[in-house]
Amino acid sequence: MRESLFCRFYTDKKPTTLPTWLPLMPLTGNEKWRQERPTDAVAESPDAYTTPTLLRHDGKTQIVILGGDYVTGHDPETGQEIWRAGGLNPEKRRNYRICASPIAIDGMVYAPTRKKPLLAFRAGDIPSGRPTWKWEGPAATDVPTPVCDGKYFYMVDDRGLVICLDAKTGEVVWGPERTAQGIVSASPVLVDNKLYITNEKAITTVLAAGPEFKLLSTNELDGSYTISSPAVADSKIFIRTSNHLYCIGNQTN
Repeated sequence: MRESLFCRFYTDKKPTTLPTWLPLMPLTGNEKWRQERPTDAVAESPDAYTTPTLLRHDGKTQIVILGGDYVTGHDPETGQEIWRAGGLNPEKRRNYRICASPIAIDGMVYAPTRKKPLLAFRAGDIPSGRPTWKWEGPAATDVPTPVCDGKYFYMVDDRGLVICLDAKTGEVVWGPERTAQGIVSASPVLVDNKLYITNEKAITTVLAAGPEFKLLSTNELDGSYTISSPAVADSKIFIRTSNHLYCIGNQTN
C-alpha cells in the first residue's frame, strides 16, 4: 500500500459524471490502474469531498470510498469494487454531497452523510446492505469527520455540539454537549485520551475521552478564520488559522 498514491477526479463537468479513482506510483507518477465508480446520484449528490480510508478484514486490505450516495470497498491492487452499500441518501435528494470521510476501525465501517443518516456496518455484513446501526439524532455531523477509538465514537456537528456513542451499538454514552461557541468545520482529533475540537474562531475545546463528559480546557488563538483540522506529531499539536501556523507543545520535547 505504501507503493501507491490514490487520487480521485471527475472525468468531465457534467452533473452525471462518474468519479474515477487513479492510483499513481509515488516515485514515478505512472498510472497503476484506473477505475470508474458508477453512481445514480443526481445534481449535487455525486459530489464528495471525502478522503478514502483503509479497512483490514479477513487478512486483506480494502480501500473504503464514500460518496455519490454509496460507500464502497475496493481491491487496492486492481481497483475492482468488492462491495457496495447504499441507504446514505434514502430520499434521493439532489443536494446530498458528502464532506465527512469514512472511518474503518476494529472491524467496523462508519459512513457519514449530509447530517443524516450516519450508517455503521460490521465489515463482514456490508454486502448485505444492512447497517449494524444508524444515527439520525442530534449532533449529526456534516463537514467534520467523526473520530473513533474502536470503543467510543465521537461526533461533532457544525454548531459545535458533540456526542459520544458506543462504537459497536450506536447507543448514546453522553451528550450532546456544547463546545466553544462558533461554527465547526475542522474534524476533531483524538490523541492521548483527549478530544480536540477547533472551531472557525480558532478556539479549541479539549475534552477527556471516555464514558463521561469532562471539559478539560478551552484555548483561544488569534480568532481568525480556521477550518483546518489540527495535526499531531512528536507530542506537538499543529493548528493552522488563516493568519498563522501554530505549534503547541512542551518546549522540552
